[in-house]
Amino acid sequence: MLSFFRKRSFKVLGGILAVFIAVSVIPAGNTYIRNLLMDRILTPIQQFFSGGANYAADAFELPKSREELEDEVVSLRDENRRLQDMLIDYYEVKAQNKELSKFYEIKKNDPDLTLVTASVISRDPNENFYGFTLDKGSDDGVRKDDTVMTENGLIGRVSEVSGSCCRVVTVLSPDVNIGAVIKRTGTSGIINGSPALCDEGMTSLGELSAREGSEGDIVVTSGRGGIFPKNIKIGTVKEIKLDDITAVPMAVIAPFEDIAAVRSAVIVIDFGGKGDINKNEQNDKKEG
Repeated sequence: MLSFFRKRSFKVLGGILAVFIAVSVIPAGNTYIRNLLMDRILTPIQQFFSGGANYAADAFELPKSREELEDEVVSLRDENRRLQDMLIDYYEVKAQNKELSKFYEIKKNDPDLTLVTASVISRDPNENFYGFTLDKGSDDGVRKDDTVMTENGLIGRVSEVSGSCCRVVTVLSPDVNIGAVIKRTGTSGIINGSPALCDEGMTSLGELSAREGSEGDIVVTSGRGGIFPKNIKIGTVKEIKLDDITAVPMAVIAPFEDIAAVRSAVIVIDFGGKGDINKNEQNDKKEG
């Protein structure tokens, strides 16, 4: 018991108590001493204990209940899912903008073209000429024989159409059959491939109107017949020679686009002059 009275804490407490007593017994008229004790001693002590009480309340705040913690976890998971969905939407929009920007120059060079952007959704492993399926079909205005291209040039034509997708036969296939011309010389022919040339990533411009042209000449679509647009880039001449079977002049063509690596494309669903020649032919038949 005596040890308690010897402790420093008891002496401090006794000192504070003595100050309080002194203030209380100082005559009311002696305001100087009373104010001195209040300002220098009692006010700092009051502030100390007030701050200490607040600190203690913060330090010893009761823990959250299990239900409150579970609610916070659920809320954080929901927020995480929402942010993930926003990120996916961002990447989707970014990818679409990237695709559209690639084909901006196509539209700029020929404003008459009506384009539908599409993505490759499947490739047939048994298809020997890198044909593929795009995710756009008749519901999007796509029709058989529509031109399929990338920002680098022609890659083929639509061969089959359903409501939501279409098949594409590439310029490497013997079945593509698109009219083309060597731009420098005006020599015309038909684009169609072969197994041997496909293995080298090449195609051919067959049935040439003349044996004119040289390595490096640019080949474009002719636009004749009103089926395909005019001046769509195809590739460059690698060699002019006689066809081994028909002995008719032909050109080996290196496409501008890597056909086997195509992942997206545009389909030309309309263009200036589409079908004009076919309409004229029908009118001539009616008049005859």
